[in-house]
Amino acid sequence: MASATTQSVIEAGSRRRPVDDVSMQSLLAYARGRLAAAAAFPKARLFRRDLRLARLDMTVWFASEALADLCGRKLVLRESARPFEAAAEIFALDAEAEGWEMPAAWRESSGFSSREFDRTLALGNVRGFYDHDAPSWQFFDSAAGIGVQTLPTPLGMPPWEEGSPLRLFLHWAYAAAGMRLTHAATLGYNGRGALMVGASGSGKSGTTLAGLLNGLSSVGDDYVLVEQGDGVVAHSVFGVFKQDPQGLRRAGLPPERLADRRLNWHGKIEFDAARLSPDGFAERMDIRALLLPEIARSKHTRIERVSAQRAALALAPSSVFQLAGDAGEGFRFLADLARRLPAYRVSLSEEPAEIAASIRSFLEREAEHSG
Repeated sequence: MASATTQSVIEAGSRRRPVDDVSMQSLLAYARGRLAAAAAFPKARLFRRDLRLARLDMTVWFASEALADLCGRKLVLRESARPFEAAAEIFALDAEAEGWEMPAAWRESSGFSSREFDRTLALGNVRGFYDHDAPSWQFFDSAAGIGVQTLPTPLGMPPWEEGSPLRLFLHWAYAAAGMRLTHAATLGYNGRGALMVGASGSGKSGTTLAGLLNGLSSVGDDYVLVEQGDGVVAHSVFGVFKQDPQGLRRAGLPPERLADRRLNWHGKIEFDAARLSPDGFAERMDIRALLLPEIARSKHTRIERVSAQRAALALAPSSVFQLAGDAGEGFRFLADLARRLPAYRVSLSEEPAEIAASIRSFLEREAEHSG
């Protein structure tokens, strides 16, 4: 992915020494330096993976084969060799790799503002994220299409990253191409469906699982790619679904049926959706509505129209908060999505089959109404 921009990044970074810690004043220089060092790192020492994803070709150079294998298990890969218009090259490096330094720490005495962090990086057309606990960094140069994740150890990432690895790089690469990785679940029927949006605990994942087990399809229960054009399309990116043991039982899937019942950092079991429902897990879905589920424990599931403003408030904050780097662009994209799609509150019953049947009937009516 050689380009004049990439070369300028390499040359600029090679003139800067590593720093012991980072403040807002040195942030952009540190980002450029890490991007340049990654681009110049000897690739013979790394594990290459060419990831053909929905609407994106991503080449990733891993210092750790374990991390490479983790990403391969969690991402939905395409067999098609046709190149896509969006492309990126990512370096996933850690301090145990010979020649790669330990990630710098943030200078806590200087204070930290996520808004100022994003604004400072944006001055150089860079997106980024810092995890204070590890510490670890992720930087992405949108113009060059090059990114680096620098970790203290091969798997020394924040715990939430293991269920959706490379999530921020996917988000930034898709955003550069006018699409968005979006925090939402999905359910559909006959290729047409809805995005389910709302805060954690609202019932998105449980409703998705209930639908998947009762004849509906899904392209994801946590993060999906959303593309707006003549219509709205959602694409699968991550093939792993997550649910706590109680939620699995409520949906009609005893945890004992799953081969791997280990709990993740959030107390949930992760499982392969395509293996659970080969006919139900889809690659893409035409989106016709936004659904806002709420756990009502009513006798029958009720679906009622709500305003675009309420839909935007359910959709945008969690996506923008969890997918850092360009809050302004994110709010605009998601607000536009809320304006163009009808939105409905879904008051859920306690019966998984009844929930799925209600949503299927709703989707069939929407399909008839929209032609």
